[in-house]
Amino acid sequence: MFHLATSLYTQYTKREQYNILILGLDNAGKTTFLEHVKLLYKSPNDSGSSSKLKKKQTTDEDNEPRTTSDILKSKRILPTVGQNTTTVHFEASSDSELASQFKNINLKFWDLGGQRSLRNMWSRYYKSCHGIIFIIDSTDTARFEECYETLIEIAHDNSWNTDEYGDGTVNVPILMLANKQDLPQAVDLVSLKTGVFIQLVSELEATDSKLLPVSVLENQGLKESLEWLVTRLIYNKGAKMPQYS
Repeated sequence: MFHLATSLYTQYTKREQYNILILGLDNAGKTTFLEHVKLLYKSPNDSGSSSKLKKKQTTDEDNEPRTTSDILKSKRILPTVGQNTTTVHFEASSDSELASQFKNINLKFWDLGGQRSLRNMWSRYYKSCHGIIFIIDSTDTARFEECYETLIEIAHDNSWNTDEYGDGTVNVPILMLANKQDLPQAVDLVSLKTGVFIQLVSELEATDSKLLPVSVLENQGLKESLEWLVTRLIYNKGAKMPQYS
């Protein structure tokens, strides 16, 4: 009876873990995205006391509340050379219609360097990932074509072949984030979709993908974007089973 109860408890409390790659060109905001996620969501091992400590750290010396954006702006974030990883316990917004489905989910993020010399290493992680976040600097119009070419290379990399019948096409959701939308020189979403990325939208038509506007630094659209991705990760479980912890 004890073993049955233990087994049921373990089954009920175990968490699904999804591995997510954070990709994009250098200086797009990948590491800033990762750092903001760490502020927005708890670590899977956070206890009540550590959560209280984290809450205390969101006030300044005058006991005035500080936003996650304020905290992030006070940090010095260096370009990633190699990789950064972190795991968080995902919690949906309280007003989300799918909040009940988002319980017991951990997200492990891999932030990989975006310099051209490092991109040939990305494919080593494709088989073990469940989803991709590709961050685009929406103010850097000179590199839009490079973003497009990089995304197409990702989508059609041979690493996606899982068997002899594989067609080399990506089989995990791709969330594309048009970052820095808070800046006046940013290209808006409609212009992105009808400009250089119109061909990309057509190329990825058969792929589970979405292009959404965000400001990683100002925390605009981050939670909503992640909720879309987690919804697609759950939907894709039949093709890509999660890990369990």
